[in-house]
Amino acid sequence: MKHLKEVRVLQPENPDGFQLTVAGFYIGNVLAAVQRSGSVTAVSGGSDSEDPIVIHAVTSGSIVFNGTREQHMIQPGKLIVRDSGRPWNMACKIQTASHVITIPRSRIKSVDSASRLLKRALLADAKAPAAKLLFAYLNMLRTSDILDSLRASELAERAFLTLLSGVIEGENVPTRIDPDESILTARAIIEQNLENGDLTPALVANELGVSVRTLHRLFSASDHSVMSLIRQLRMERARVDLLSTGSVNGISCAAAKWHFSDASHFIRNFKQIYGITPRSYVQENSNGKN
Repeated sequence: MKHLKEVRVLQPENPDGFQLTVAGFYIGNVLAAVQRSGSVTAVSGGSDSEDPIVIHAVTSGSIVFNGTREQHMIQPGKLIVRDSGRPWNMACKIQTASHVITIPRSRIKSVDSASRLLKRALLADAKAPAAKLLFAYLNMLRTSDILDSLRASELAERAFLTLLSGVIEGENVPTRIDPDESILTARAIIEQNLENGDLTPALVANELGVSVRTLHRLFSASDHSVMSLIRQLRMERARVDLLSTGSVNGISCAAAKWHFSDASHFIRNFKQIYGITPRSYVQENSNGKN
């Protein structure tokens, strides 16, 4: 957050003391964070050519941005994409929570129509399709180990920038993207719909903006088909559920929750992936805790 300067805590507006929590991670060179703050003012950016492009998507409270020629109040459900290479006075209300994403200026050049951000901030609805997919993708990455690989991290950054271009354009995600990026985006869609009983290749293709045939062709060069990836991710969620309950009585519940046709089908798939039955898995891990 080097672009923040002249930070001032508004003590009268923080009767219980100032609180700030920030949790974030890197997607290549992009920093994505979730922030909760007390009442504070600051100056963001200036004339430094290294100051990043910054996204604020507010989920509670509000943030006021005063630029040289524009002023915006961002409230829950709204987001702003702005160039911090120009100075902005910021005022954050108490108990404001937001997604804060900082993107190096060198990376934003690859985003179509990004040049408009150099002239004026972009305001958007965080519930619009392109924005929803962008944040679904971030949520997937936040809980995934994909970024442990340098190559995957680079691809994830490129996919993020592609999704961002959809937000800037105010349209759905462009479909002419790299196959690896498409698969990462498709995985994000799958992750967000694992509990949906109607999760099918057709649903994934529709959200991605491609035909079902194109979706299957994209996955043909990967380690999984669309359905095998869905089964594996659901099985991993079921494994975590079994581990948390520590009881063999939860096997049928896990099978139903994660949309396996029946317990025997679930058991057979579980053994294929983990080399052990769910019952033995639960018993071994329960014994290890005693």
